[in-house]
Amino acid sequence: MLLAIIYFLLILTGIVVVHELGHYIFSRLFGVRVLEFAIGMGPKLWSKKGKNTTFRINAFPIGGYVRPAGEDLDTIDSSIPESEQIQNKPAWQRFIIYFAGPAFSLLLGFLILSLVAVIWGFQEVKIDKVEPGSPAAVSGMMPGDRIVSVNGKTLIDNTRLSEAVAKGERIDLVVNREGKEIEIAIIPELLPQEAFFVIGGVSGEPGDILSSINGGTFNGDYVGYGSVLSPESSIKLGFEDGSTLSGTLLTYSPAEERYAMGIYYANFKPQLAIDHGQFREGDILLSVNGMKTETSYDLTTMSQLLALKPDELLIQFTGKEISFAEFGFPDEFVVSVEREGQLINMTVSKNEMIALVEEAGAFAQGSSYWYPDTALEAVGLGVQWANNLLIALVKVVGSLFTGGANINEFTGPIGLVTIVDQAVSLGLRIVLYLAGFISLNLGVINLIPFPALDGGRMLLALIEMITRRRLDPKIEGLINVIGFMVLMGFMIYITFIDIGRWL
Repeated sequence: MLLAIIYFLLILTGIVVVHELGHYIFSRLFGVRVLEFAIGMGPKLWSKKGKNTTFRINAFPIGGYVRPAGEDLDTIDSSIPESEQIQNKPAWQRFIIYFAGPAFSLLLGFLILSLVAVIWGFQEVKIDKVEPGSPAAVSGMMPGDRIVSVNGKTLIDNTRLSEAVAKGERIDLVVNREGKEIEIAIIPELLPQEAFFVIGGVSGEPGDILSSINGGTFNGDYVGYGSVLSPESSIKLGFEDGSTLSGTLLTYSPAEERYAMGIYYANFKPQLAIDHGQFREGDILLSVNGMKTETSYDLTTMSQLLALKPDELLIQFTGKEISFAEFGFPDEFVVSVEREGQLINMTVSKNEMIALVEEAGAFAQGSSYWYPDTALEAVGLGVQWANNLLIALVKVVGSLFTGGANINEFTGPIGLVTIVDQAVSLGLRIVLYLAGFISLNLGVINLIPFPALDGGRMLLALIEMITRRRLDPKIEGLINVIGFMVLMGFMIYITFIDIGRWL
């Protein structure tokens, strides 16, 4: 964890310094005197006085900052000419100075991701499992196929494919199968609503077709029950064959109807990539507690069952039909692996298996990387990749204000340290990808028109340009101070959420 903290601080400091460099360069271009350019926070470790700017390295490697003259009205140095103070610059110049920080963060994110694309290429979008009878199966798609393009556009990640599927219209795919490219046309099908139930203290047996919930006739609207069914409440499910199942509802996760192709991606292989307890690198996981583990989808299901107690039942419904129903694993069970061509059965505790699943990089990647024909093409695709991430980030941040996202789903410094710890164990490519992602995120967050953020200062400058009236600098400063206090409160709240997750 110490190494993860060091990596996190280095990544964060590097990204913030580039952000502040944007402010610094454009401040100087417009004749604003920058009093300090600091790397890190806290007490000074080293400094060098330039013509107008003191460059310093501080004790705590957490980000950095620039201090333009005139920004803090309480500490204005009267010896500095008014023409070199940021508060006296035209609104359009202040707008550009504040915009330069987020712009440099976004540019850094694009640069890093393009570099990752040039060095490593892109992760394959590979099929691991095809549902029998699904549109994918009917069209001839097979496990092992790598999806090369969607509607004539090269597939960098599965985002473009997911967006195409969600429309429910015909999709023209090119897949690579054993070195040959094959064209496939597919029309997604509309799946009915789905739901996951986790029920404890189960009595009775499930049937095949759900007919009632808590005595009320069920018409297939799981989402409608979202406001009725609450955790720790009693629940009774009735089935068309007359069987019933009752117990305590622990988890209820409904999903709207959606279009689907009937494929699962090859995220991981059931092959160990590390030594862990009784397991050895190279072991091929065959079954866990009698459940076969042949695909990435099986590994995901196994992980869900590991999180449940032996008397807790996980049920998945697609429409009114049960598509999956299994109890949680016992405290100890048999795991079958293939090791150097031999079958080995091991008795493993649930805690040992959970620790294995939670270990970053425990399982081998289910797909490898593919490389564009030229470095120039890799750069172009890297830019597209970064742009896709940027659009996704903007949507996520926007959904926070429209009610589409829960603030508890966000993460702060402690959560990022945990993510960096996992990234470090997975290699330099993932670390650089994470750095690019964080830089894009910093740029997007700072463009939010909220006081104390660059976006808030940009908004005030924009209002001034439109109205041709300047808000009293002291009132502007007070607004930013209040905004800063709100942001600090938000960060403290997120930190407590992170600590709760960690515990």
